[in-house]
Amino acid sequence: MMECIKCKLEIPDGSAFCCHCGASQKPKPQKKRGNGQGCVYKRGDTWTAEITLGYVTDDGGHKKRRNRRKGGFTRKKDAIAYIEVLRQQGAPKKAATMSDLYVMWHADAEKELSASKLQAYEIAWRKISSAIAHRSIESLSVPELQAVTDAAASTYYPARDIKHLLSHLYKLAIRDDITDKNRAQYIRLPDHQAAERTIFTQDEIDVLWQNADKPIAQHMLVMIFTGIRPAELLSIQKPNIHLDDHYMTGGVKTKKSKARKIIIPDKIRGIIQQMCEASDGDKLTTFKKHQFYDAWELFRAASG
Repeated sequence: MMECIKCKLEIPDGSAFCCHCGASQKPKPQKKRGNGQGCVYKRGDTWTAEITLGYVTDDGGHKKRRNRRKGGFTRKKDAIAYIEVLRQQGAPKKAATMSDLYVMWHADAEKELSASKLQAYEIAWRKISSAIAHRSIESLSVPELQAVTDAAASTYYPARDIKHLLSHLYKLAIRDDITDKNRAQYIRLPDHQAAERTIFTQDEIDVLWQNADKPIAQHMLVMIFTGIRPAELLSIQKPNIHLDDHYMTGGVKTKKSKARKIIIPDKIRGIIQQMCEASDGDKLTTFKKHQFYDAWELFRAASG
């Protein structure tokens, strides 16, 4: 004898229907949720409800599933019931425009990037903002991004800054579930043609020595004989200058570069000492960036 699956009374083995209540003895198929409708599973002694929000494609082209889950249910049916709650939970608020994303990114970038790199990205944004500031990131296609970049920059470095800036905005949008793919990674850059460097001739260096009492000539001589760049020279602190030991430390960008040793040749030791004495602040130079370049342009024009 077997037991009716509905009324639980005994009925003959192999019965298709119950002789008492008439219920079919064929087991009802277990209900399954379709794709994207969520699932439940047991973890230890409790049940977990989970739904799939979508997929994110990383820079390498690999897709990763994005899930939302809630665990700790003692009963399976409670976990099943919670699937609908997960589905109805509000999606993260989406930034309305590329301008919104830029403002969000810029607030963090000010704390993390060097002043020169941040300025490069700000220039890149000014070049493309009129074309995309009002657009949502999801509405922009790769061909559109390419066209905007090509129109704003015809050479390698400006185009690279635009591409990197857009990648930062895409990564922010992916983090906040606004989009699922970094389309800026597909922007093609112009060929990189290294500029031919023009070095100072001996006659030009002689002119600088003839004007070695002028601050701008002193700055140029220090850069020529140490190999440092303008931004590095303008950042050097006087406490980091060790004339007796013939070196100073300084640099920009990374922590390592800021601590590197720069050899002071005997030929410019006196000039650096004069610069230290002339500066009333903590830095070797009193020039600001724009003042330095303005002074150099004037000196170069005046001295031929």
